[in-house]
Amino acid sequence: MHYTTVKDAAICTALAASNGWWQPRDAPQAVMCYIVIFMLLVVGLEAARDWEERRKRKHDFSGKINERAS
Repeated sequence: MHYTTVKDAAICTALAASNGWWQPRDAPQAVMCYIVIFMLLVVGLEAARDWEERRKRKHDFSGKINERAS
């Protein structure tokens, strides 16, 4: 896990908790809900980061092939 991913997920979870759209009835329910939100955000942000890195590597690699061909 990257530090920025955890930080961004924590900020987004805090925003989700503070918006007041859904208020859990008791503390254990709230804790579980916010843990699930945090984990979903971490997984999503890590997947996006990996996808972006693979896309950049593919683009850089294909650019090197094109430079050699010309």
